[in-house]
Parts: sequence; C-alpha cells; structure tokens
Amino acid sequence: MAYEDSAGLNVHNQYGPRTSGGEAGVEKTFGVKNQYVVNLPVLGLYSYKMPIRNAIKVIGYDSNFVTGTITALTVGGVDITSATEAAPVTLASDNTGVVAQTGGTAGDLIIYYINVAGDAFDVEGS
Repeated sequence: MAYEDSAGLNVHNQYGPRTSGGEAGVEKTFGVKNQYVVNLPVLGLYSYKMPIRNAIKVIGYDSNFVTGTITALTVGGVDITSATEAAPVTLASDNTGVVAQTGGTAGDLIIYYINVAGDAFDVEGS
C-alpha cells in the first residue's frame, strides 16, 4: 500500500520512494550553467548518473584535479570529450546519465553543461 488514510483523521501516509531516477548530485532550479563533479575512483557498485531531466548540452569538462590522464569520457554512452561552448554535445532526455571514464585514478572530474531549468532544449535545432 503506497498511500493510505487509515487513522480516519485526514492524515495521509506515503510509503516507499517519493522520487525516482537515482541520480547523484544536485538538480539546480535556476540558472543556465551547471557543473557535475565525479569523485574518482568510483568505488563499489555505485555508478555516477548525471541528473538529466530534459535535454542538456555539455560544454566541456575539467580534469585538472584528476590524477592521471582522462583518455575517454562518456555520459550514457555519448562521447563528450570534444564538447566546447562553441560546439556543445547534446544529451537527450532519455540518456541514462551514467558517467564512464577511461584513465584518471583519483581526484575530481568536473563536467560543465547548460540547461534551462524546467525547460527542454530543441534537440534538433539548438
């Protein structure tokens, strides 16, 4: 029973998860420029998932705080290593958001992206 009013006092209880998605990080509700930080190494069974609520545009990444060299970087299987502000890489809203990298053994990997809070980009035209 996920939702009930068993006390008869117009008090409702919610059981189970209230949200879905399983993303890591903070979903900003204002502004356009955002960053997502992946702390390396990824330990255990946890895989990083970017919060992709609607189509976003990756505009770059920063590996200056990473030990070692990042040779490949994908989000949901989409290569983002060539992303720049002039030529962003679009991640569709159905992207899994799983961040995977090759290289880099420790430190913080920062992914920069733009997103209009509560609005979807036109994936084809913008």
